[in-house]
Amino acid sequence: MRPSIVFCLLFFLSWGSTGVQAQENRLEELRAKLKLAVIADTAYLSKIDLSVANMPLGELLRHVAKASEVSINYHGDHSLLVNSNLSRVKITDLLFSLCRDYNLDVEVAGNIVSVFPYAPPLPDVPQPRIDFHPVGPSISYQFRQTPLSEVVKMLADQSGINIVFPAELTYHPVSGYAVRMPTEAAVRSLAQNNGMSAKKENSNLWQFDPLPVRQEGGASADWLIRSEITEDQLEIDAQGRITTQIQQGSIYDILCTLCERMELNYYFISPVEGQTSLSLKSVELHTLLKVLFTGTPFSYYEEEGIYMFGASREEVLASVRVIPLENRTVNQLVSVIPPDLKQGVAVDSFADLNSLVLSGDQRKVGHVESFIRSVDKTVPLVTIEVLIVDAAKSRKNEQGVSVSIGEGPVSTTGSLWGEGIHLELESKAINSLINSFNGFGSINLEKVNPNFYASLKLMEANGEIEIQSTPKLSTLNGHEAELTSGERRHYKEVQESLMGSQNPVQPS
Repeated sequence: MRPSIVFCLLFFLSWGSTGVQAQENRLEELRAKLKLAVIADTAYLSKIDLSVANMPLGELLRHVAKASEVSINYHGDHSLLVNSNLSRVKITDLLFSLCRDYNLDVEVAGNIVSVFPYAPPLPDVPQPRIDFHPVGPSISYQFRQTPLSEVVKMLADQSGINIVFPAELTYHPVSGYAVRMPTEAAVRSLAQNNGMSAKKENSNLWQFDPLPVRQEGGASADWLIRSEITEDQLEIDAQGRITTQIQQGSIYDILCTLCERMELNYYFISPVEGQTSLSLKSVELHTLLKVLFTGTPFSYYEEEGIYMFGASREEVLASVRVIPLENRTVNQLVSVIPPDLKQGVAVDSFADLNSLVLSGDQRKVGHVESFIRSVDKTVPLVTIEVLIVDAAKSRKNEQGVSVSIGEGPVSTTGSLWGEGIHLELESKAINSLINSFNGFGSINLEKVNPNFYASLKLMEANGEIEIQSTPKLSTLNGHEAELTSGERRHYKEVQESLMGSQNPVQPS
């Protein structure tokens, strides 16, 4: 079995036993605190019945404190829901159960118990250590994020082994743990587990170099060697949003760690080399990948849930997208896209679907798509209603009555139109009107002659506005609109020439 595997097994076994012991110690300390509360107030020994479902923890403790007349404060997440069904349980046992199941802690001040989230103590950071054992010879070491220059100095002082390295590795962090590992295996393991290669020059001299990603004749298998990306450097929340804080990390290591923690299918078409520094907070996966590959010759492509990484020139990484437009036409939009943005991206129009077809590197296609979405917006349509009217300013009033005797009887005639009334009454109509008045008081009128007639005229006319038409103009906001009102008439032009014998006449 390889020494590094043995070390990992020992580490996890020791870590597991240490974690169990720490939990037991915490629970014992919790019981001791609750005993102090009982000493201060025996009401904490009273028993209650409890049956709740999806009740906030703070609300539950408030009801328990009120029902048992004890003092309990809660300082924590009020969205934490509790499900419990207990019968005749002591308040101290209830508090102990809640703290154990929901990772809480208590603080007792007199008869007041404060409940709050448990904060585990910070782990002790081990001091860098190297022990050289001449018998064997073998080496024991323990490092955690220690600069390489300090490790090399300690190794030379303890064992006489000299290590040379390039200047860029001076502050390269080194972590590792080994117990009595053979000298040569210890040096190689130290380099390999921290992203370096180790070359032995002689018995006391070694050369450390960064792991090469690509050699002079093609790809090297060394690019597959992984370096650790801790959870503090790359954190993924429950919604799949990513927070990273990485300084000079390998792009290959970041991609592998990211896909494995998010349980994504991934495939490397070609080696992905280089290092980068990232400081992002709560971003989506595609946003992080765009930032990660910016300024590099590499790209990615996602198809059917599989993420493929490699050089941008790989044909499989080319992306083809159809972008339907909602508020623009393809003929107007193609010319608007900046030339620098279209570089390396083929943009074709598909008029039947009013869509643009983009093909090229996925990152560049994404930039063009973002621009298209930003300009495919609605523009307000302005409608102007115009009234074309004829207006006249005039006023005319006519009232009058005329009576006369004609040569013979006349018939009653008249007209009623929009401007007034014009009537001619015969003698029979006038006599009927006279008969209607006779008999009222002292009124007694005689009938008129059969040839008698009367003419009545009432008229009033005012100047009015006559609407000729109500055209409407519609145009986009910011565009000019023009209305033309006129009349077109056609006429014929005729030219005649009268030719005389001596003086020709040409009429104009």
